[in-house]
Amino acid sequence: MELKALFQKIKFLSNEGAVFIAGGPIRDWLMGRSTNDIDLVVPKGAIAMARAFSSETGGAFVLLDEDEDVARVVLDGFSFDFSGFRKGALEIEQDLSHRDFTMNAMAVPLEEIAPKVAVVPPGLVVPKDVLTKYLIDPFDGQGDIERRIIKAVSLSNLQEDPLRMLRAFRFKAILDFSIHQRVLDLVKGKALLLKSCAAERINYELERIMATDQAGRVFKGLFEVGLLEVIIPEIRGLEGVEQPGFHHLDVLGHCLETISTMDILVGDPCSKFSSCAPIKQWLKANEHLIPYLKWAAFLHDFGKPSKKGMREDGRVTFYNHDKKGADMAVEISRRLRWSRTATLFVQTLVRMHMRPFHLLNDLRKGGPTKRAMRKLLEKIESAYPALFLLAMADSMAGCGPMKPKELDGQLSELFDRIQDFYLKRLVPASKAPPLVNGRDIMALFSIGPGPLVGEALRAVEAQRIEGVLKTRDEAIAWLKEHFPDELSVS
Repeated sequence: MELKALFQKIKFLSNEGAVFIAGGPIRDWLMGRSTNDIDLVVPKGAIAMARAFSSETGGAFVLLDEDEDVARVVLDGFSFDFSGFRKGALEIEQDLSHRDFTMNAMAVPLEEIAPKVAVVPPGLVVPKDVLTKYLIDPFDGQGDIERRIIKAVSLSNLQEDPLRMLRAFRFKAILDFSIHQRVLDLVKGKALLLKSCAAERINYELERIMATDQAGRVFKGLFEVGLLEVIIPEIRGLEGVEQPGFHHLDVLGHCLETISTMDILVGDPCSKFSSCAPIKQWLKANEHLIPYLKWAAFLHDFGKPSKKGMREDGRVTFYNHDKKGADMAVEISRRLRWSRTATLFVQTLVRMHMRPFHLLNDLRKGGPTKRAMRKLLEKIESAYPALFLLAMADSMAGCGPMKPKELDGQLSELFDRIQDFYLKRLVPASKAPPLVNGRDIMALFSIGPGPLVGEALRAVEAQRIEGVLKTRDEAIAWLKEHFPDELSVS
């Protein structure tokens, strides 16, 4: 069904009542941006209208909030949100007065602009002159957009739904606007109200922030107003924990700065990696994981305070902080209701974030060995570009006097070697038939099914990946020599 026909259908279903497009689409169109999300506002009966629209168009109906009369219909890549006037409002201006920010408190009558809506992939646009002709803007949202400022319609509106305090920072990240000082002052005084909000809603806002190229800057802002401590109370233990040598910031400052350096790398991995094509490919294929790559950047050193120690020579140490940090990342992920995939991804990166630095010692001696590269790749698998992005961001965020000037370049060189080993060893091995199978092992050593069979198969595969074994006969000969006492592939 064509777009104009869809809007005509919506108008027809309204039973001749008023229908407005309001909020985000108006903001985006005034900024010259396209949108796939159309927020429709009617005096009442929004859910029933959405059901009817879904039934007649074949769109997918989603009930969002029965009490607030809000539902969604997803159709042909577009999202139509239907909502009734808020809090018993009788006019659209009253409804707009209950919204969060002035830039979101604008509306236009659907019937006036529907003929002018154009499809410009990936979304819809309306000419600015058409919008301004019919614009309902009781709080000068258009002016605040031009001034690039996030201003509350009413401070009481933010307190009624404290998530809006966090949402201000999401808009700051997405739009690169400033937050009005009165909003910042309110947040500083009322940050604890955020505790009343559902974890899923909080994580939605944080994920949107992490998906932007301003995540580091905005997270620093969240810390300054007290919201970050409400969400992640663990940061209390990071502040003031000094780090020697490689670092110029305390642990908290370093973790925040690592988000910023990750912002840079995600935007342009070629700025630090000489062979950046594989990293760009990974980022493109795993766009959904980029917010959690930045979470790993933030959380990677959370284990340091509890693992701080000192050697006899007076040097400060943080032994096993990577393992402790991985455990803390899992706990935080549970509180924020992350998916299993996101949790495992961040946990693995935090646990392994020191491994590239350990391999640099081998690199300086002509390595790393095939065994060391195999062990790394078996643990991280195809996410090795993410691990090296984390290592590079970590390195970039540390500018202490003891940091070697060549460290970033060495990480790039190490990545090249890991990438080469992955393509020339692991990928071919994964596609080739095994040199021996379980029946071979059991027949060769007169044993039944059990753990030793799997251990032997893994050991043979490891030797093949490292280039020691190439044929079935070589594999059998190697097994006869090493079974069962020397099968460990750890």
